[in-house]
Amino acid sequence: MISQDVVLVRYGEITLKDRWTRQNWERILAGNIAFSLGKAGLEHKVTRGEGRIFIQTPDPRASEIAARVFGVVSTSPARAVAPDLKEICQAAVEMALKAGPATFAIRPRRSGISISSEEIGRVVGDAVRKMTGASVDLEEPELEIFVEARRESAYIFTQVVKGMGGLPLGSQGKMLALVSGGIDSPVAAWMMMKRGCPVSLLHFDSRPYADALQPSLKSAKVLAGWTSGRKIDFIEVPIGRGIEKISSHYPRATCVLCRRLMYWIAAEVMEMEAALGIVTGYSMGQVASQTAENILAEQAAMGMPVFHPLIAMDKAEIMDLARKIGTYEVTEETESCTAVPKKPMTKARRHEILAMEEELGLRDMARSLAKEMKVTRI
Repeated sequence: MISQDVVLVRYGEITLKDRWTRQNWERILAGNIAFSLGKAGLEHKVTRGEGRIFIQTPDPRASEIAARVFGVVSTSPARAVAPDLKEICQAAVEMALKAGPATFAIRPRRSGISISSEEIGRVVGDAVRKMTGASVDLEEPELEIFVEARRESAYIFTQVVKGMGGLPLGSQGKMLALVSGGIDSPVAAWMMMKRGCPVSLLHFDSRPYADALQPSLKSAKVLAGWTSGRKIDFIEVPIGRGIEKISSHYPRATCVLCRRLMYWIAAEVMEMEAALGIVTGYSMGQVASQTAENILAEQAAMGMPVFHPLIAMDKAEIMDLARKIGTYEVTEETESCTAVPKKPMTKARRHEILAMEEELGLRDMARSLAKEMKVTRI
C-alpha cells in the first residue's frame, strides 16, 4: 500500500445527537484522540470535518492508536488527493500496483461533490484494470480500494481498522466502580468507560478475610491505559472490622449485609468524588450473592443509582472481554473471601435484611470506615 498522509476516523452514535451535543462530543473525541497520539510520541494534527475526524500524520501507528479510543467506530490510514477523477485514479492505480492482486473492487463514496459514486467506481475501476491486468470481483476481491470523495479532498485507502465504539470518555458523568481484584469488576468499570463515563475505583480491603489489594491495583493501572490522559482515583477502605461484626451476628447473611455495608461506604465516597452512580461486576446468578432476591435486598432503600453492566453476560463472555482489555492476567488468581459461609443466603428477604442492618448499625459503621479511606492517583 502507498504511504499514508492522513487517517480517517469514523464515529457512530454521535451522529444521531442534536447539533450542540454532536459538536461537543466531537470536540471531546478529537481531544481524546490527540492526547493518545501525543502520549505515544506521534507527530500529528487532528481536525474535524463533516462526519469524520482527520489525523494528519505519516506515522503508520496512528490508525491503531486512534482505534483504541472510546467513541471511535473505525479508522483507515489513507492517501489524500484533490477530489478530481484523474488524481483519484492515479492514487488507486499506485495502490493496486503495490498490492498486485488478481482481483479487486472499488468501493466509492461521495459527499458534497458533483461526481456520482457510480462514476467514481466505473472510471477508477477501468483505470486500475487497464494498468494492472487485474479483474473486477465485487463479491470476494483480493483487494478492496475504498474511495471517499469529499469537497475538500478525496481519500483512498485499503484498510479499515475496527474501533472500540461507544461514546467519548468524558461525555457522560463520573461513576464510582467497585473493584474486588477478581475478573468481573474491572470489566464492568471498562464497560462504563466505553459508554463515556470517567471512573474512580473503590476497593474494600477485606483483610484478614481476603487480600486482593495488589490485583486490584494492577487492574487499575491497566484501566488507566484506556483513559486518554485522565487520572483514575484508586480508593482503599478497610472493612475487616465490619465483616467480623456481621459474620459473628448473622453468618448466613454475611454476604448480603457485607454488600450493604459496601454500598453505604460507597455512598460516602461517591459524594467526595462527585460521582453520579455506583458500578458493580455483578452477573446474574454467577455466585450466591448475585441472585435477583439478594440484589433486591442489598439495594433496598439505598436511594442511589447502582449499575450492573455485566448483568446478562456469562462468565466466558466476561473472561474474553477481560483478555481484550488486558485485565485478565492480573486478576485471574484472586482467592475467595474466607468469610463466605458454607451455606450462604440466596433468597434474602428485604425487610429482614433491613432489620439486621438497623441492629448492627451499618450506616454509622460505614461513615466511620469511610473516614479511613486512602486515595492513590493512577
